[in-house]
Amino acid sequence: MMIMSAVDSTFFTLNEVATVIWQAADGRTPLSDIVAGKICQEFEVDPDQAGRDVERFVSDLSQHGILLVSERPIPNSPATPPEAR
Repeated sequence: MMIMSAVDSTFFTLNEVATVIWQAADGRTPLSDIVAGKICQEFEVDPDQAGRDVERFVSDLSQHGILLVSERPIPNSPATPPEAR
């Protein structure tokens, strides 16, 4: 999978793990749940190492304006049920 920053036109080619993270980043699911529920279950990886790697990847996407990092669920995200918006 490839994604591009609309801010600076940087392209990212996502490997299999990065694609799972991208697809799971729905605006409601905590990063820790993505690591535990997706990455560690689908790939043989140490949870601590996976957490560090995922945080670095998400930070990189965030710096390019591709992904918004939030401490709380993001209102009006596509995965947020209408009653929670």
